[in-house]
Amino acid sequence: MVIDTENPGFLRRVLQHTWIDIVSQVRGEDASPLSHGEAQLWTLILASRHVPYRLHQWPKAEGGGYAVQVQQWFLARAVDEITLYYEENQPDWRGVNLVDLRPVSGVEPTLLGLSLLIVFFWVYNRTFPGWGLYPERWLKLGSADAWAILSGEWWRLATALTLHADGPHVVGNAVIGGVFIWLTSRRIGSGLAWFLTLLAGMIGNLFNSMALGVHHNSIGFSTATFGAAGVLAAISPFGVGGGLHGRGHGSVLRRFLGFVRSALVPFGAGLGLLAMLGAGEETDLSAHAFGFVAGLGLGCTVGFLTTRFGLPGKSLGAWLYLAALAMPVLAWVWGWVV
Repeated sequence: MVIDTENPGFLRRVLQHTWIDIVSQVRGEDASPLSHGEAQLWTLILASRHVPYRLHQWPKAEGGGYAVQVQQWFLARAVDEITLYYEENQPDWRGVNLVDLRPVSGVEPTLLGLSLLIVFFWVYNRTFPGWGLYPERWLKLGSADAWAILSGEWWRLATALTLHADGPHVVGNAVIGGVFIWLTSRRIGSGLAWFLTLLAGMIGNLFNSMALGVHHNSIGFSTATFGAAGVLAAISPFGVGGGLHGRGHGSVLRRFLGFVRSALVPFGAGLGLLAMLGAGEETDLSAHAFGFVAGLGLGCTVGFLTTRFGLPGKSLGAWLYLAALAMPVLAWVWGWVV
């Protein structure tokens, strides 16, 4: 097609109205119609360069979309303006580290782990006289008895997490703990999330025994639940591939201050959760607090390491998940054998 770019006279401007869709001129003959946002952008570009145009909307029966049309003698200029805009506004992705917001893990591993916790509660509350198994014996052998723990019965740090006073106790811990473990799993994977949750619960029981002395005794998964909340609060300001090493440019001090500011919200939310759910007449507030603090420490460590080395792969994640489930099982075996 020959484009007439000659400056037209007055009569030609008035009497000859040949409008040409510039989409095919900019993007090729097989280009699809513009979206509403693209059409608005193109008309804004042409208006800013004083190029007359008109906007045409195609019927839905013809595929929909928009066309931006100009008169024939403005065609070359309009094409040049649109092309020049895209050439000057090409995004530069060099050095940009985009955070992958897709969930790292699904909810299935969390449901399995919590289901095992509830099933175990049902099992140890049954009486098996032929085997000499009674609920009281499980509680006596596996509770977080501070005197026994400090005397060397370390298996209690894990077994106490699997014992509960009654049905509402275990269901409440499963529901609340499930939320935090699942949210943590979405960020760092189920294997690492469950491993850190159990480890934070065990560390929390240890610190609680040391702080309250030999006369203290407790049971329940809530220490691990608040450990998961602490892990989630601690890893939130890091993000996958982010953290102190991914917070833009500038001095280390400036990036560190930015990291601290981003950590205030999740840390404050965790403290609020501890205040609302961690206290009560029959709850062990100190165990909840120590579990949360242990989770914060573990979460900060993992958050820092993931910014340098990335998250565990699927194989390592699976092994971590199996290790997390095996910890209380091996602890019970140890307790019964000893």
